[in-house]
Amino acid sequence: MGLNALISIDLKNNDIEKCEIFIEEMINKEWSLMEEVSNTWVTSFNEGVTREKALAVIQNDIQESKMKSQLEKISLAVQLAEEDIVFGEF
Repeated sequence: MGLNALISIDLKNNDIEKCEIFIEEMINKEWSLMEEVSNTWVTSFNEGVTREKALAVIQNDIQESKMKSQLEKISLAVQLAEEDIVFGEF
């Protein structure tokens, strides 16, 4: 079983057009934006990908997307686990 990643990103007070570019870039990098939870993204890594490698890929994806969209500042939280990500309305 591979790792599942969940990141929550606060795009702060960035321009809406820049935020839209950031979203497009993340989608191009095979991240899915969760509709149920604002500004939360998920993706999966293949079996055998180490935690360190997954974190490096996540950092690279965020940095590239931030640079291409010219966002000023963002904050994020990352969770990696083998277990499925649980979400929904409660």
